[in-house]
Amino acid sequence: MESVLIIVLALFCTATPLWLGARYGVVALVSPMHLLGYFCLFGFLIKVAVFAAIPEFAFYTRFVDTSGALMTGALYLSAFVLLVCLGYRCAVRPMRAKVSIDAASMVAANLCRHGILFSLAFGTAALTLALMLQARGVSGLSLDVLSQLNTDKQINVNAKGIGATLAGLKTLFVVPKFAFVLLLAQGLVRQNRLLLAQAAILAGLLVFIALVSGDRFELVELLVFGAATHLILGGRLRWQTWAITVVAAATVLLLSAYMTALRGNDAGLLHQIVGSTYFLDINTAVMVTDRVRPDMQLWGESYLWWSFGWVPRAIWVDKPAIDLGVFFKRDVMGLTTGGAFNVTGPGEAFINFGWAGVSVGFALGWLYRRGEEVLLASRNSLRYGAFLLYPMLFYPFIQATLQSSFSGFIVGAAAQMVLIVGMIAVFVPRYRVRAMAQPDVGGRAYV
Repeated sequence: MESVLIIVLALFCTATPLWLGARYGVVALVSPMHLLGYFCLFGFLIKVAVFAAIPEFAFYTRFVDTSGALMTGALYLSAFVLLVCLGYRCAVRPMRAKVSIDAASMVAANLCRHGILFSLAFGTAALTLALMLQARGVSGLSLDVLSQLNTDKQINVNAKGIGATLAGLKTLFVVPKFAFVLLLAQGLVRQNRLLLAQAAILAGLLVFIALVSGDRFELVELLVFGAATHLILGGRLRWQTWAITVVAAATVLLLSAYMTALRGNDAGLLHQIVGSTYFLDINTAVMVTDRVRPDMQLWGESYLWWSFGWVPRAIWVDKPAIDLGVFFKRDVMGLTTGGAFNVTGPGEAFINFGWAGVSVGFALGWLYRRGEEVLLASRNSLRYGAFLLYPMLFYPFIQATLQSSFSGFIVGAAAQMVLIVGMIAVFVPRYRVRAMAQPDVGGRAYV
């Protein structure tokens, strides 16, 4: 009976944001509420449904055996999700999607210096990949080397379980990612096959980079980049679009399974998904509500760790980890084997404030809506190319605040922002804005 109640709760928490996204989202299918619904589907609903049938797949059972722990975690996670939804709904203002689409399409149609953009992206990706492999002590690629790279994602792990992930160097990969979005955007608006082919080449390169770096979420990220770009520009969901999406999703699943095999893990992909702390994870919610004592609470400290995170580990060797996942694994769960667990947004809120952490969900929901409106408003698209930041930085922000930790995202995003703004200045046209008769946001009119 308890399992049925938890599954119903998870279903409600998945359906609610999807309904809000369909009703109020500025962009179809990839609004913040849609993304919340997807993360809830894979992190909450699918996992508890599988746990009910195959209890041994539950990650939390390795560490928690308290009676009723799953229900407690489910109640906390549900409260957090519903407060995110409430925060989003309270921030909603009227906004005309067509005006936003027209402005974004106008900017995308007139992107310039395509050849330089493509060459810059390809060269930066190749050089960064070479430097990353050199830092890992790899001189050539082979199946054994790929297996090693996918298994050991940190180097120089110290006694405290903190290692170097080369995050600073990997920041440069934002150049080919942004180039992919730019070329895809103009190719879609102009229906230019050359531009679409260049975007496809960069997509293939980024898939290879994800394979080498061992990061399966890079594949999901690339899929969202493409889908968000198409939908922000008002792309219709024809059968061709669905066919491409199905093929891309199948490719992501197959490559994810292959990367799992490279790690020497014989568990299937389903086991890997449900038996992990990925997405808006119920396992983490169970673990933090069971293990975090009042004396462990950080009272907001983790949300300020970004303030020292910008210092490279090469300069500050003993720099504390800014990703709360290390603290979660080492200090909360008592494991000193190195690495980290995905702490998730709800988990970070609980570690900081206990049950009062659900209020962080309301603040996040409000920020999600305000960010969506600001980036997709036609005025900001025309003046700054702001709509391009939606897939590049805003989606990763939503992903990080649902699946990862706040400070770990902020440091990387600040560095990426500098590179993206520089590329916007060179490759993206901007326009003066004058008042028009059609309202954009809050009853005001711009195009």
